[in-house]
Amino acid sequence: MIDRRMGIGSAARYAGAGALVLFLCWQHVQATRLGYRGEAARREAAERRGRVAAVRLELEQKLSPAQVSARAQHLGMVPVSPDALRRLPEAGGAAPTQPFARLWSRGTAPSRG
Repeated sequence: MIDRRMGIGSAARYAGAGALVLFLCWQHVQATRLGYRGEAARREAAERRGRVAAVRLELEQKLSPAQVSARAQHLGMVPVSPDALRRLPEAGGAAPTQPFARLWSRGTAPSRG
C-alpha cells in the first residue's frame, strides 16, 4: 500500500535502506559469532599447551635416573658388577658391520665435483 504521493522511487529507496540495515545487522551477528569461536579456539589451544607441558614434566620425572633406579629395584634388578662386563675388541666388532656401512653410505656421501 504505497502512498501515491510517495512514489515508486521513494518506496524503493526505503526498501533498499531497510535491506541495508538488515544486512548490516546480519553481518554484525556473524562477526560476533566468529569472535566467540576464535576466543574458544584460543582457550582450547592454551588448555592443550598446558596439558602438553604437564605430560612433558611427567615424562621427565619418570625418566629421571632416580625414578628409573627405583623402578628397577622394585622389579628386582641390581647393578651389574664390574667383573661381569666384557669389552669386545674394536677390530672384531667393527669388521662385520663395515661392508654394510659402506653400502648404506654410498647414496648419502656428498659428491666432489
